[in-house]
Amino acid sequence: MKNIYVVRADFGKYTQAFNDHSYVGLGWFNQLIDKSFSRDDIKELYREKYPQDVPMRVNQNSGQVYRFVNDLQVGDIVITPYSTNQLLVGEVTSKVFHKDDNTSVYPLRREVKWFNKTVNRQNLSIPLQNSLRSSLTFYSLKNGAEILEYFNLAPKNQLRQKTDFNIYTTIKDKLLELDGFEFETFVSYLLQSIGFEKTDEKQGGVADGGIDFEGILSVYNIASINLQVQVKRFENNKISWKEIATFRGAMKRDFQGCFITLSDFQKKAVDNATDENKIPITLIDGKKLIDIFISQYDEIIVAMREEENDELADKLKFKKALVPL
Repeated sequence: MKNIYVVRADFGKYTQAFNDHSYVGLGWFNQLIDKSFSRDDIKELYREKYPQDVPMRVNQNSGQVYRFVNDLQVGDIVITPYSTNQLLVGEVTSKVFHKDDNTSVYPLRREVKWFNKTVNRQNLSIPLQNSLRSSLTFYSLKNGAEILEYFNLAPKNQLRQKTDFNIYTTIKDKLLELDGFEFETFVSYLLQSIGFEKTDEKQGGVADGGIDFEGILSVYNIASINLQVQVKRFENNKISWKEIATFRGAMKRDFQGCFITLSDFQKKAVDNATDENKIPITLIDGKKLIDIFISQYDEIIVAMREEENDELADKLKFKKALVPL
């Protein structure tokens, strides 16, 4: 199975340069660092060039250079994020080399054959999206199998399909057993578990675009956004772009949107929701919804029982041992 690595490009500043010139690169040194350099050699060179850096930064950055030189292999997959939600993905085709030019500030490089299509990170599972938030310039992505599957690169005997089918189908079936009110109540607990607090009662109806929840999403009181949420308990019917457009048209000024469904979204719906020239709408399909449920399971169930929603909590019980780690 191919190994997968993330190589950042200054928060997307040089991603297009990587794409245009078929490489990925790291900075820090203006000389070739190859496999003849030990980890201690690289650390010493780093200290000489950046004497003001604290030991933790020295260890972290010199370690990234060492791994870029020694761990990354020809045939491995690399991901480089754009400043948008798009991810550039390609295959390493060369050993490490040094080239200093005006295409980027990263002279330590490897040639890459970039794939023709990018990946929208919002279409990835929640655990993988979380892994992609690392601030490291270069790191290994241990849970990136779905990237390989997206490009048909995963060996058939290592596909996630069989494992995922069992757990996701089990949980989805439980959610489909809920009636409309129960499902919306479940979603309200799920949103609450990630920091959402309602500031208005359910809107409902066609005239307001079907907005189900309105409130503030707060991340540990560090940052908060005004958020309006629409929920569709569809099993198979994909959400259309018209439903996204109607939802956006009903949203209040200075609010962001989140559209949640047990099914999926049509491509035009995704394009509409992620249009950079429009108010952003986050899309949560069935798989992402279940990812969040698994991640927040204990907190959700405890909250339900504390508010004496034992019947709903009992309906949503599953064996966490089934979840692949």
